[in-house]
Amino acid sequence: MRAGRGAFRPARDRWGPFPDLFRRLTRSHTAPILTVADRRVLELHPAIARSLGSRAALIRLTGGEQAKTFAVLERILRAGTSLPREGLVLAIGGGSIGDVATVAAHLLKRGLTLIHVPTTLLAAVDSSVGGKGAVHVAASGQIIKNAAGVFHYPLEGWICQEIFASLSPRQLFEGEVEAYKMAAALDSAAWRSYRRRKPGLASLVREARALKNATCAADPYEGGDQRRLLNLGHTFGHVLESLTGFELSHGEAVCLGIVCALDVGRELGVAPESAAGEVEQVFTQLYEAVHSTTPRAALAQALSGVPQRVLASLLAADKKVDAHGQLRMALLTGLGRSGVFAVEGRVWRALWGRRWRRGR
Repeated sequence: MRAGRGAFRPARDRWGPFPDLFRRLTRSHTAPILTVADRRVLELHPAIARSLGSRAALIRLTGGEQAKTFAVLERILRAGTSLPREGLVLAIGGGSIGDVATVAAHLLKRGLTLIHVPTTLLAAVDSSVGGKGAVHVAASGQIIKNAAGVFHYPLEGWICQEIFASLSPRQLFEGEVEAYKMAAALDSAAWRSYRRRKPGLASLVREARALKNATCAADPYEGGDQRRLLNLGHTFGHVLESLTGFELSHGEAVCLGIVCALDVGRELGVAPESAAGEVEQVFTQLYEAVHSTTPRAALAQALSGVPQRVLASLLAADKKVDAHGQLRMALLTGLGRSGVFAVEGRVWRALWGRRWRRGR
């Protein structure tokens, strides 16, 4: 992989208003720019579109999981065919826009320079860091989340705080879930700090990005278990997104998936009850602050009427299943500590019947 076009590099974050950062870019980068942007963001923040002007070709997309399809990817690729190898892809949006733009940047001319401009708190703390991009694949009547993807590290990440002012409480909650998840899985000091006082938005973004960057630096392409620790809550979270046709947002599904992971850890005896109970209490509080129900009640509703075989088929298609068909999950082992463990089907099936479907 060519240096500067997707190879692993330490993050270079730039903070400031979008117009200022874009002017700086165009002074130093004279090659063509292809911008892939969430149309809703452009409507809410007209200064972004004005800044782009005629300097960048613009593809407007509707954000959300419907953006992560081969049809949308092909649209971006067609628009990017005229770019030279020195061209640049600028992704402006939440995680879905960033994901499909990352895949496109990886494929165009065998790798173009990529800059992320995350416009949701979730994208700022998580998906715009670490070089991952993916699209969904339809198979056997189900949507397999992130089934086709790449690693393509961005040159820069722009944190434009003025954009976050338009986020709803639900969108802020999604970012908080991912940030708190990283602290719970990886950093006991951060977890204790968050427990003492909820951090401000800027602090949350800086600390979460630093923590994820450090994890990715140790395991850039998920060759070992270190980076897989970031998947706490994602195994069942992705399944729940698919089962609900993405009516559950990513942050909501991960929050419910963390409950599942805590139960699996308890069942296997690797998650001490004191730690599991504290983590569940915090995520329950985060969930209840913006929802009219508890995570366990929401989990039961998401699984209502779902045959066990459907759940099993989605888990089998998950990229975290190993070469022997064994499910491997990131599980809590203490406050700020986690590990990756093999999980036999009988474990989650017992929890599915005994607890999850019943909201217990």
